[in-house]
Amino acid sequence: MSQLKYRFSKILALLLLILLMAGSAYILSVVPYKDLLNQSYQIKQALAELGYSAPLIFLLATTLFTALGVPRLLFCTLAGIVFGFEWGVVVSHLGTILGAYITFAFARWAGREWVQKRFPKITTLAQSSKVSGWHSVLLMRQLPITGLYNSILLGLSSVSHWHFWVGTFIGFLPLGITATLIGAGVIQADLVSLGKYLAIAACAFYILPLLLKWFLAQWRQKNA
Repeated sequence: MSQLKYRFSKILALLLLILLMAGSAYILSVVPYKDLLNQSYQIKQALAELGYSAPLIFLLATTLFTALGVPRLLFCTLAGIVFGFEWGVVVSHLGTILGAYITFAFARWAGREWVQKRFPKITTLAQSSKVSGWHSVLLMRQLPITGLYNSILLGLSSVSHWHFWVGTFIGFLPLGITATLIGAGVIQADLVSLGKYLAIAACAFYILPLLLKWFLAQWRQKNA
């Protein structure tokens, strides 16, 4: 009886995972991202009324919606508008990592066993290509794939939880910092300050990925 319950729970979890993927595709097509950014000042005022709990509320909302497939850069930009650059980076970065981890952990629990049983060649390929270290997660975070699908693929792989955290923490930084800088620039009172933030954001967009590639190259040379 317990075995039957276990199989039923796994089937249900797999169906929920498939539903999550389908729901994410729907969210990407219907969410009015531009309208949300246009309402950023209203969001800022609403959070201001919450006092010291505002960062926590924003972090929890970011975690939840990132786990459901809403693009994380939306929250990075909003965080810059609401909290400024410094706190915006902290809150949005932590929230998006937590959201990605929830998706990763759920995919591992719900679908990894099913994939290993029915598609053993995929598991063998993953192991032979050494998709197991934090650097593999970091590289996948640079691919032009929606974050939710990226996290699901990593959940089905042999990547450890710790390596997922490290690779995602580093991999999310370049675009996360850039988007938060843009959001922080929008709230500047004068055009000169706005121009400075946008210039720094443009530099970050080009320089941070290059630094990331250099860092990986150095790491590979030391571990070759």
